[in-house]
Amino acid sequence: MQISFKRLKGRTAVLVDGKSLGNICNMFFLDDRIFGFQIQKNMMLGISFNIYILTEDIESINNDLLIVSRTVSHIDQSYLFKADEILSREVIDESGNLVGIVDDIMFDSKSFRLIGYEVVESIWSFIKNRKIILSPEEIILRENKILS
Repeated sequence: MQISFKRLKGRTAVLVDGKSLGNICNMFFLDDRIFGFQIQKNMMLGISFNIYILTEDIESINNDLLIVSRTVSHIDQSYLFKADEILSREVIDESGNLVGIVDDIMFDSKSFRLIGYEVVESIWSFIKNRKIILSPEEIILRENKILS
C-alpha cells in the first residue's frame, strides 16, 4: 500500500497493546529506504519529548495510524535525511531550471521503500492538485539542493 508522509504526519502512533505514544512528526531515510519515524510525546504542563520507531518494529501502518511493538530513545540521524527538511524544497534540473517544490514523499507500507517525491510545479499546480511524481532514482538529495 502506498503511504503519504504528509498525510501520516501528525497522526497517532500506538503500541500493540493500544497505549498511545504520541504523534508522528518526522521520517528518516537514505536513498530509497525508510529507517524510522520520530514521535513527539506530549506530557503534562506542555512539556514534550521525542521517541523513535525503527521500521523493523512496525506491526501495521496506513495513512492514519502507526502500530508498533517497541520504541527506542535515539536514532543516529547524522547520515539520514529528514522528511521535514525535504518538504517545500525546490527541485532543480541539470540546467539549473526550477522543476518545482517537493510537496510530499510517498513510500510502500510493506517494504518501507520510497516510491517517489510529489513535486508541484507552481501554486496553480498545487491548487489544481496537479503533481509530478519523481522516483528516488530521479532525485539527488544534497544538503542545500535537490537535483532532478
